[in-house]
Amino acid sequence: MKRLLQTLVCALLAVAFVGCHPEEEAKSYPELETLNATLWYSYDQTTATYYDVTFGATNGEMVGYSDPERTAEVSREGFEYTFDAVMDVVTVNFDEGARYAGILVPKGQFQVSNIDVYLIQLYGVDENGEIVYTPEGQVKDSMLFWKE
Repeated sequence: MKRLLQTLVCALLAVAFVGCHPEEEAKSYPELETLNATLWYSYDQTTATYYDVTFGATNGEMVGYSDPERTAEVSREGFEYTFDAVMDVVTVNFDEGARYAGILVPKGQFQVSNIDVYLIQLYGVDENGEIVYTPEGQVKDSMLFWKE
C-alpha cells in the first residue's frame, strides 16, 4: 500500500511539474492601418512568375519576374486600389481591366518560409463586386500577396 501511495504521489508531482511549464508567449503584431508605401510579394505557379507588388497612396504596380532573384522582368502592370482598415477589405482594379476584391489577414495567422506574414487574399470579381466562378462552381481567379 505504501508503494502504491508513493507511486501515486510521484505521478501527481510529475503532472503538476508538467502543468507548471511556462507557456510560449503569443506573438503580437501591429495592425496595418494603411497599405501606402508597402512592398508585397506573390508567386504564380501556373506561369512560374515571381511578383513584387508596391502600394502607393491610391495606386500601385505589380512587376513580374521569371526568376526568384528578380533579375529578368517579364511583366509590369499598374492598378488603383482601396483599403478599408476597419473591415480589412482590399479592392484592386488593374489598368488592363481586371478587378479583384478580398481581405487583409493579420500577421501571425500564416507563415511563408517559417516567417509570420500579413496576407492579402484577392478574388476576381465582376463589375458589381461579386466573385466570378467557373461553371463548375470554383473561384475563377485569385491572387495572394504577402509581406513580413
